Amino acid sequence: MRKQRELRLTDALITLFCFGIMIFLAVLRWDMTPHIPMLLGCIAAAAVSLARGCKWSLIQQGMVESIAQSLESIIILLLISVLMGVWIQSGVVPAMIYYGLKVMAPSIFLPCAMVITSAVSMVVGSWGSAGTLGLALMGISQALGIPAPLTAGAIISGAYVGDQLSPLSDSTNLTGAVIGVSVFEHVRFLSPVAGCSYLLALTGYFLAGLHYRSGTAETIAENTGAFLSSISSAFSLSPLLFLPMILLIFCILRRVPAILGISAGILSAGVLGALMQGSGLSALMRASKEGYAGTTGNSMVDRLLTAGGLDAMMPSISLIIIAMMFGGILEKSGQMQALTAPVMRLVHSLTGLTGAVVLTSILSNITMPDQYVAVALPGRMFRGEYDRQSIDRRKLGIALSGGAIATSALVPWNTCGSFMAGVLGVPTLSYAQYAFFNLSMPVLAMLAMAAASRKGRLLQQQGGKTA
Repeated sequence: MRKQRELRLTDALITLFCFGIMIFLAVLRWDMTPHIPMLLGCIAAAAVSLARGCKWSLIQQGMVESIAQSLESIIILLLISVLMGVWIQSGVVPAMIYYGLKVMAPSIFLPCAMVITSAVSMVVGSWGSAGTLGLALMGISQALGIPAPLTAGAIISGAYVGDQLSPLSDSTNLTGAVIGVSVFEHVRFLSPVAGCSYLLALTGYFLAGLHYRSGTAETIAENTGAFLSSISSAFSLSPLLFLPMILLIFCILRRVPAILGISAGILSAGVLGALMQGSGLSALMRASKEGYAGTTGNSMVDRLLTAGGLDAMMPSISLIIIAMMFGGILEKSGQMQALTAPVMRLVHSLTGLTGAVVLTSILSNITMPDQYVAVALPGRMFRGEYDRQSIDRRKLGIALSGGAIATSALVPWNTCGSFMAGVLGVPTLSYAQYAFFNLSMPVLAMLAMAAASRKGRLLQQQGGKTA
């Protein structure tokens, strides 16, 4: 039997080159989802490993063990898909949209646009909120005379708050699976950094909006009237419908296990749906499986509310499984170590390690243009080094959120950047300079880890003096 040789950097680069070419062609040239290219990447990684004498049993073990680490996240995503369908059927999501638009003020339109988009994105995701509610906000901004790139930046900033902080987000769950912590724990640990970025972005939009304060409440009402009337005619609305969201936030703060917290959100919304919308058990079960299908007659509202259900989540779950397979092969075969070794020779601190993760994630968004890849690949590359240096893996989650998730919408040929430019009608490079939340996240992630590193050194010095 041929003896396994140690895999070199060139071997790992061959795998990444094949993987990158397949992703690039499929996503940009042929307008495909990255599922099959990532599966072909698994084949390329396995072929390189086998060529170097790695046993198939070891490769298979790497795939299985890696997928096993993501099973909790997969269960959570299944529950999330049910929650989304039930929350729309019960009127929870429509109530969030309705009351959010009702309180919007012309004098602070840009901050309001970010706030309401961020609230909706916590449930329906960044693409869903930007591609539907974002369009309505773009129309309002045009009537108010606010430049389209500035408004698009505010919308995208709000949309990506959900991708960062929502336990219902598939990218947030993928990050938790990659770093090996529960999604609620990841969200809690990330919240201070993302919260600071949120406040900075709101301040930036408030200051930018001071130049465009000539609009009136009538202008907003005129542009949102059809949107709001479509929602109010299809659902019985009340502030009571915010209770499931409040309950879910309470569970996060009280460190209730994610599966139990999301289940509580589903059950509470189901009760409200039966009481306030007259939804029977069959309707709620259908929304859980197939998702809610909007029938308001307003095409934009219907697109926004047609979401949720187990069926809609299956593509995301399968993509997570394939991404974990790819990482497992690279890790078990030694290709991951070959990739990280040259970087680790230059990194000697938490600050440097964070910078390496952020820069690698951004480079992944540029060269392998998909957000899932930018989370999964750098996450698996560097998490072993975090363990070796006894650094909390949740800090890796902060670096991935800042480098991979936040910057994906800023790259014109990335799946996220091309989607946002297409639905909002603003070129990526035009709105990128105004996406304050997305721009500040990688910077704040590195600053936060630099502060943590400095605090750790001070504690060590004090401990040495005490000793």
